[in-house]
Amino acid sequence: MRLGRHVRAFRIWALQQLRPKVVAAAVLIAVLAGVLLWDARNVERFGENLALNLGADLFGAIVVIFVITPLITRGLNGRVREHLRLDYDWFTDQVFHATSDVRILDTFSGLLDRPGTTRFLRALQQAMSRHAAVRILILDPDSLAAAQRTSELGSETSLLDVRTEILRNVRVLSQFQAGLSERSRQRFEVRFYSASASVTMYRWDDRALVSFLPIGRLSGDGTQLEVQVASPLGTFVSERFTELWRHGVPMTDFMAITLVLRDTSGERHVGCEYVRADGHYYVMDSYVLAHLAGARDDEVRANLAHDLSAQYTLELVPGESSLHADLVTHYRAKYDRSGHSFVLLRPEQPAEGASYRRGSGR
Repeated sequence: MRLGRHVRAFRIWALQQLRPKVVAAAVLIAVLAGVLLWDARNVERFGENLALNLGADLFGAIVVIFVITPLITRGLNGRVREHLRLDYDWFTDQVFHATSDVRILDTFSGLLDRPGTTRFLRALQQAMSRHAAVRILILDPDSLAAAQRTSELGSETSLLDVRTEILRNVRVLSQFQAGLSERSRQRFEVRFYSASASVTMYRWDDRALVSFLPIGRLSGDGTQLEVQVASPLGTFVSERFTELWRHGVPMTDFMAITLVLRDTSGERHVGCEYVRADGHYYVMDSYVLAHLAGARDDEVRANLAHDLSAQYTLELVPGESSLHADLVTHYRAKYDRSGHSFVLLRPEQPAEGASYRRGSGR
């Protein structure tokens, strides 16, 4: 029984680490070597000749492994291969064979809004089944950088709305994450960055496609540089990814926030869906609405669970206002369903220069 488990474990490891073509080639070479040795068994002084040849081959292998291979690898690390554009199908093929890392850094990705998206997501699942960690970093759609990128793209992309495109990615990624097993979910994470990245990266294991954000067109339409992650350019982009990742907002926090409601009856923690407009939070949650209505003359205050330093009062946004219409549009873009009643989290002590729109409109 124990031997059988060891054999199965070895077979699984071999399938994960070795590609079928490599295994087939190794088996073929071993068979040919065995046939040749068997055919030469009657040669005079066979044992001595075999030892001499094996010794010479072993010495040559040592030279290749420890001298020549490092020199070749060092040369390859500095080599840059150019691609005329970002070929999503080609990148998906590389992800299918990834065993350690898949990373994406982009404003938003066409990988997640095309006919081949289903195949790419299947490739991610296969990579994660081989214990690869998947990290996707895209731009915060509510950040100033998103508005700036929309302006940079300009008329060449028919005034493409970066925020709308990002939110399409978000819906796909959120649905994909919800369908993952608990084990796979631990290897999959999406975060949002708010600073200008200037570069894009599509990485699989120790190689990556790197590009820079051009003015007037999408990064995927421009030249992609295929580099080793250990190369100077690969190291630079990887360090930028790590920096943005460290300060990024997890997708779970982007999709919902936890409010700490406080009144004379005590405090309650409530998870709420929300949208942001003009730098302010607008939540949509039936419990918050009911709590606000039941409080009557008792003023309800709230804090964000991740930042207890700021305190907010709750203010219902009138349904007939233009602000409400804007929030309905934002909510539908984010969650792909209709929103109805929104509550403004109004800071009790707004930061200097900050403003908020009251329910009467813009």
